[in-house]
Amino acid sequence: MGQVPTAFYELVRAQMEWGREMVRAWTGMEAPEWQDPWKAWQEMAPTPVCHVPEPCWMPRRLGECRSHVRSCGEGCIRVVVTNCDRVRRTIRVRVEGDEGVEVSMDSLSLGPMERGTVSVCRRVPEGMEDGTEFENLIWLEGCRDHVLRWTVSVGTAGLDSCHEIRVEDCPDHRHHWYDHFYCVRGCSGRGRDSNTDG
Repeated sequence: MGQVPTAFYELVRAQMEWGREMVRAWTGMEAPEWQDPWKAWQEMAPTPVCHVPEPCWMPRRLGECRSHVRSCGEGCIRVVVTNCDRVRRTIRVRVEGDEGVEVSMDSLSLGPMERGTVSVCRRVPEGMEDGTEFENLIWLEGCRDHVLRWTVSVGTAGLDSCHEIRVEDCPDHRHHWYDHFYCVRGCSGRGRDSNTDG
């Protein structure tokens, strides 16, 4: 690049000085002096104002949860689901990944605005080595698909643990600028429950 960065820097500095002279000539007032042209240029640069979410067919990510559990201990996730729709909906629960996970129920039938809780637990066997990890994906399939990545880490410093995750399963009737023609309005998972119309 040679002297190009330096030349560019000097060009920006000269343009800023010219701008200050123009402000002084037009208004008779002194414009603030920019000590660092590069920093001033960065501050003037436009910043993105719109965030495009993942495509409509992708599940809503609930993030990741890590439980630190001792040998013979138990780690649990309590998932509190709210059906924020105007019709009854069935939310199905399934777990993928390592075996040995117990789910309190495989589905929740929730009326309009009702809330229900399902527990997903793993008991760590006796004698399990420290540092062992178990990973599972917890899926909730209702109006929308939601997924949580859950890792249970075995360690002598671990205790029994129970995390609570809150999920709002809501239809989205708003048309967004980033929507495509194949995006289903309302609930992408409609048809899973014959009692729904959304």
